[in-house]
Formats: sequence, structure tokens, C-alpha cells
Amino acid sequence: MFVQDTDGEYKEFAMLETRTAQLPIGTKALSCMVGIEPATAKATIELPGNEPIEITIRELKNFSYAGLVFNAEPVNLEFGTVPVTDKTVKIKLDGKTLGELDSDSAQQLKEINYLKNGNPLKLKLTSISETGDQAFVLGESGNGHLLKINKINFYDFSGQTLNDQDYRKLTIETPPLKTRDAVFLNGEPLGVLHFKKDKNALRQLGLLKTGQLTPAPAIIESNFSVICAQIDPNTVEYPTIWTKEFQAFGTQSVNPQQLYMIESSAKILHQIKERPTFLFSTESNKKLGVMGLAVDNQKAETVTKWLTAQNVKFSLAPTEDVIRETKKGIAVFNLVDSSISAKTLESMTKKFGAVIETDSEYQQRVNSLATRPQFLKPPEQTAQSPPNRSITPLLSTTPSTPDIINNVKTESLGVEKPPTVTIDDLRNWYNAADKLGKSENYKKRIVEVANGFKAGEQLSAEALTVMNQDTFELEAISRLTQIAQRIGMVWGKSNENGTQVLGKIYDLAFNTQQRNLTICQKNGEVILNLQSGQVQTNKLTPQILQTFEDVNTQIDKILAKSQTQQIDLQR
Repeated sequence: MFVQDTDGEYKEFAMLETRTAQLPIGTKALSCMVGIEPATAKATIELPGNEPIEITIRELKNFSYAGLVFNAEPVNLEFGTVPVTDKTVKIKLDGKTLGELDSDSAQQLKEINYLKNGNPLKLKLTSISETGDQAFVLGESGNGHLLKINKINFYDFSGQTLNDQDYRKLTIETPPLKTRDAVFLNGEPLGVLHFKKDKNALRQLGLLKTGQLTPAPAIIESNFSVICAQIDPNTVEYPTIWTKEFQAFGTQSVNPQQLYMIESSAKILHQIKERPTFLFSTESNKKLGVMGLAVDNQKAETVTKWLTAQNVKFSLAPTEDVIRETKKGIAVFNLVDSSISAKTLESMTKKFGAVIETDSEYQQRVNSLATRPQFLKPPEQTAQSPPNRSITPLLSTTPSTPDIINNVKTESLGVEKPPTVTIDDLRNWYNAADKLGKSENYKKRIVEVANGFKAGEQLSAEALTVMNQDTFELEAISRLTQIAQRIGMVWGKSNENGTQVLGKIYDLAFNTQQRNLTICQKNGEVILNLQSGQVQTNKLTPQILQTFEDVNTQIDKILAKSQTQQIDLQR
């Protein structure tokens, strides 16, 4: 969100919360800003004969005046080093610490006056999450009430899975009073002092003394980290041209770091999407006099043209006959052995490896591939128009191949009619190419294709394929960073350097401010490293991306289950 200053210029104000309702990009409106639950406050103290000092009061939400907003108003504060209650409530099991009672659960016990040190609990324990500092269990009482116990992995039962059929005896342990430098209002704790300079300044004024409270007048004002923008619907001005989110994603005026990441990630995306190519000739193939060629199904059309150019007789196996391969993103060609020249076979084996000659080895090779990620759908293939000669086939072995493939007959391939393409699709293509850092000549060619399309020309098969590939690239880069960020937010442990996740197979480090992301194996080998827009990859495979997709699905299940449990806790 951008806010207009006194000079009439719009300046960046803050990020929008991901779950909030959002207006179209470019919308203008009048808004009233309202602070939501202040986390800290600023107090200005001016005693006669002394320079005014300004101090910060922290942890407001943990004490008596949580939620109260101060608008630069005069109050009488008290300062002192006194015992302050710590809100951490621990749950003991067999004399050992199980975890910390969730604040909502603690409030439930407090409301019935049961939150006291040593009080017993009788609960059935069930582990819900077992990862990092997000690990927690639910305890069910005899009357069906639920209590949530957090931070299981920080205490004596770390790594254990609980799934009780019978009730256990547990004990509440409330912490002793803790001595802290604090600020009081009307005798009740308002917050605590944190910064050394604030404490020293108060001591010099004689206001901070151990074991007693010293009053002083002050002007206090709340600080907010979360703001609610209340939009006046009568002032909303929608943009004349609406912009899709991915079109604005990473633009220089909004997010330059992300733009650099996208521009540097073409090679990453190629590794993520690419399926391996290999030859096979099992016993059944040999009896029929054919050889199998397995390729990425996004390259099926290019392979078709190349095989035809090499005078190889072939047929493309119907998807219903190779269902498993199709799920893996593989297309299977049956090549007639007698039509493959020695030179062509040598070229293929050199590029794709030796021919697989046993059925078991072939099955093992196919099974080792990850399922094609759902958001990386292969583009609709069409071979009804000659391709653009400026695009070189991926499998070409001689400079003359592009000239040969222009004369390929495709009527017998059984290809479906080309999908419907609109001028908006071409505009989106141009925007995607721009975000991916394509050259000016590349974008100029897209404009030429668009102009021809508006004049009634049919979009070529190659242009359609490249258009889909560019669009998929942008979506895939966004998807990978989205999943990584979500994992960091759900399971991450934060410190001054950002967020870290220590997994069973991979470790992840994420910094939301600097847009840095590092994924590495447990042995320290870095898989993906994005630092200030500079991209480094090592063995980034489709299997790794699929692993992250699986984890993302797991997050959905855990959050859904946790949300259900939270509803039960509030009943």
C-alpha cells in the first residue's frame, strides 16, 4: 500500500497482510488508519531542571493494559525494579516438563480459577505437530474439553509421539515471580524496560530503584506494528486498465530484489521442469522390431519433427497405453528399428545414454521419476502450422535440420485442434517475457506475432509452445518461492538473520526482508541459494520440487486440523 504525502507523491507505506481483502492493483481511495493492538509505547519524561528523555515501554500485550491505546496523553507513571509475574505456564508429566500451556488454554483455566501452581490435570494426550518449535499436543479432559500444550520439542519429551487411549496425571507449574525493570500505571504493570540507555537515563533521574516504585509525570503514545486501513467505499477509484498480480510481481517500483531473482532463474526453471530422455528396448519391443524413446511430453512436438527429419519411422504411444509414464510427464515413442541409421543411433545413444534392455530396469527408471507437478501442465500441442525458423529444435544434430522440419507432414499425427488463443493471452505473454528478462528482440518478435494475430494470421505451433513456456516459467518461480516462504513461516525458527527450518532431509533459511532463500541437504550441500537476487543452484531436480509440493500439502492438512482443534478449544 502506498500513501500520498503532503507533496502529492505516493510513498510506500506497508505490506498488505496476505489474508486481508485486497482491491485491484492501481486502485485509489481515501482511508482512515487505525492501530491494532499496540506492542510498544513511547513515553517522554521531563522533570524540572532536567532535559526531557524518551523511553520505550515493551511487551504491553503481556500485562494489565493490553490493547489500551495512548494518544500522546499525560499520565503519571511509576518506575522500579520489582517482581513481575511471568505468564509462561508449564505442564509436568511424571516429574518432567512436557511443554508450555497455550495462552488461550491458560485463560480457560484462569476463568474457572484453576490456574494455580501444583493443581493436577487428568488428560489424554495426542501429538498434532512434531516439527521444531511448532510441535504441540492436545490434552482431552474427561468432560471433552481440550487444552493445547506447546513447545514439546524444547523439553523432556522431545521427539516422542503421544497417542493415549487412557488418561494421564499431569501437573500445572506456574513460574515464580521474576525481577524486571518495569513501568507501572495506577499500581498495575504496564510494560517492561528493555534498552540499556533507557534504564541508565531513568537511574540518572532517580526514577529506577530496586524494590520500590518511583512516580513521574509523562506523555505516552502507543506504537503500532499492525495498522487497519478502513477504506471509504464512496471514494474508490478503480484503474482503467486492470493488472494481474503476476504482471506487477517484481517490478522495479515495488520489489527490485524479486525482479533480480526472476531474471536470474531461467536455468533453474529448466532444471525443475525437464524430464530425462532415454532409450529402451525390452523383450516385447525386440519381438515387435521397435525401440522405445521416452521424452519430456512438453518436447513431444519437437521430437516428432526431428525424428521425421532423420527419416525414422515411428508412432506416438496413446496416453491410455502409457498412463504411468504420462503421470510422470513422459511421452513414449515407438521407433522402427530398421529405419534407424547407424549414425542416428550413435547420435542418440551419445546424447541419452545406452539403450535400456531389460523390463525391470525400464520400470525402475520410470518409477524413479517424480510425478509431474500439477501447476506445470504441459502446453497444448499443435502441429498444424509450420514453426518459426528462428527457434532451433532442442534435438537438432545438424545445422540443416531447421530447414528439413519446415516440410514435415503432420496430418497423420492425430493432433487435436489448436487451443483458443486471445489477444489478452499475447499481452500476458509479453508481460511474462519482460519479467523474465528476455531481450528486446525477443519481445519485438512477440509484438510482431501479436500484430499478425490481430490481422487474422493463425498462431504457429512454435509460438504457442514458447508462449506457454514463458508463462509457466513465471508461475513456477513464484510457486517455488511461495512454498519455501510458507514452510519458513509455519515451521521456521526466527533469529536476527531471518527464519530457519531444520528438516529431516533438507534445511531451509529464509529472510523476508532481503528476499534471501537457501535450501540445502542435511550434509550441508546447497541445493538452491538466492542471495540479494543472485541465484546459485546445485542438483535442483523435479523430485526436490515435488518434495516441496508434498510438504505444502502437509501444511494444509496440519493447519486445517489445528484450526478445528482451536475451534474446539474455544467451546
